[in-house]
Amino acid sequence: MGRFGTFIAGMVCGAGLLWGALHYHVVRTTEGFYFVPKISQNLSDPFVDVREFGLSDWQQHRALAAAIMKNNQADLMGDSSMNSFRSQLRSAVDLLLGEAPPQAEEI
Repeated sequence: MGRFGTFIAGMVCGAGLLWGALHYHVVRTTEGFYFVPKISQNLSDPFVDVREFGLSDWQQHRALAAAIMKNNQADLMGDSSMNSFRSQLRSAVDLLLGEAPPQAEEI
């Protein structure tokens, strides 16, 4: 393939990636990656890692939260928020009791 063919292949690949970024949020959770259809076609939040999201993080990403709720994928929100809440609660309890945090213990 010559230079022109490489250019055309790059244009087609770029156009496909732009179309995907306009129509879908790519959401990374502890279970893997999910594609969530966007409510409106814009370039906000094309990729979001929600593994450590708290409630304030969800307030900053309202369009993503609305798209998740609209597509009946609310489990993507609750799991990450609860994991963050659990870890904050666990560290607060450890701080109050003066105990060292557990190394490999599941909460």
